[in-house]
Amino acid sequence: MSGKSNMQFRLSLNGENIDLPQIEEALHIRLNGGCIDAPKELPTNRNCPIFYEQIAWLLDLAEKNRETLIGSGVDLSRSQIWLNYAYCKQCNMEFDAALLERMGKLGLKLCISCEEV
Repeated sequence: MSGKSNMQFRLSLNGENIDLPQIEEALHIRLNGGCIDAPKELPTNRNCPIFYEQIAWLLDLAEKNRETLIGSGVDLSRSQIWLNYAYCKQCNMEFDAALLERMGKLGLKLCISCEEV
């Protein structure tokens, strides 16, 4: 086996007649095919794995902009936070209960896709 581990987080926005340009303008971000990609590098103030920071960044964005997202056609109960993970040798994960609770309050699902490289 050869390859390099790679982890990517995104918030996939789903709903009816979503106004993507309105979301980009209001949130000052660029969407990637209807998805918000978490930055690969974030400054961390916590003693936790980087992927906690990326999930927290996406949740902060969704929580602070909930009304804008809903007003732009996003149905948060149909939207998901995706973790795409390409790994070598082994794949283990754990998730912080507080992050999972925040996802639940927004109605977001956590989807995980792992692929051995």
